Amino acid sequence: MMKTFTLNVNSTDTIDQIKTKLSAIEGIDKSKQEMFFDGMHLKNEDKLADYNIMTNSSVDLYVTDGIQIFVKIPSVGKTIKLNVRKSSTVADVKAEIKQKEGTLMNKQILMHAGRQLVDNQMLSQCDLSNYQILHLFVCPTAKLHVFINAKGEKTIRLEVKCWYTIADVKMMIETLEGLPACYQILTRVVMALIDSQMLQDQHVKNNDTLFLDQNVQFFVKTWEGKTLTMILKMSDICNEIMDRLAEKLLFMEDLHYLVYRGRILSPWDTLLYHKVERDSTIYVRLLNPGIVKNTTVKDTNKSLDAASRDFLMALASDRTEQDGAVTTVARVKGGGKEQGYGCCAARRREGGGEL
Repeated sequence: MMKTFTLNVNSTDTIDQIKTKLSAIEGIDKSKQEMFFDGMHLKNEDKLADYNIMTNSSVDLYVTDGIQIFVKIPSVGKTIKLNVRKSSTVADVKAEIKQKEGTLMNKQILMHAGRQLVDNQMLSQCDLSNYQILHLFVCPTAKLHVFINAKGEKTIRLEVKCWYTIADVKMMIETLEGLPACYQILTRVVMALIDSQMLQDQHVKNNDTLFLDQNVQFFVKTWEGKTLTMILKMSDICNEIMDRLAEKLLFMEDLHYLVYRGRILSPWDTLLYHKVERDSTIYVRLLNPGIVKNTTVKDTNKSLDAASRDFLMALASDRTEQDGAVTTVARVKGGGKEQGYGCCAARRREGGGEL
């Protein structure tokens, strides 16, 4: 289909500005417009005057299979936007990146959906469509194989280079597992690795294992109805969470316990062990020995299971009397031995009666 448009323009207008005007008038996406004058392909950043385009000149417009894609460069924390065609090859994209960023084509690795793209492939063959994201890694020389232990459930094998940053590795994990890099925590020998540092700076060697944890948002609802938002790790143990809550809310942690979906959370177990899910709610309950036998969790409208009821009974009933004080002590097994959960005391007045 042939159609002629008349536009009022200035000689100082760029080709990109002309495309914007056409897009507003005809609804043709800028990324799908290619312009030619006297056989020359007009570049977006050039002005009409650069091509000696005068009044009443004719410019040829071709509507192409253009798409807009984004390229993330984790090593420098940058994302660039490219206008390309589905018929463009991966090598064409690398050439665009070289023009914009100065990175040599033979030093570029482009990845999409966890796999490396081959130079002679067309973007249409890579299942790329409008507004999708590619990840760019700059080739180092020394190859390493590292293993990512994810929650103890699976191990991911990655081929990396010694000067990849931790941010690069996290982005590779994101492309493979779908876990956003901003939620990931990578550790080695119990030390958290820093995003901006290279693997060689963190003393990561060939065939080393890194451990993957994640920051997860949870809601904590108190017995008073107040809801708090907490960012925790799945490897955090419930006792540590109770410590943080006690510090924030200024209560005695010995008198409280945590409940999730009708189950009391054992102090020495992790959130992962209890299968606590992202954006779910954990409840803080006040220890009340008098109602243990018939207790239910009103917020979930579910009765406590047998194991949780026994645990709560232990909290309420293990009482010792020493030096005129009544002490409630709960003991739970952790690490092969009994450990105190906490205690509270009520001292007797002279002449009898408890405070």
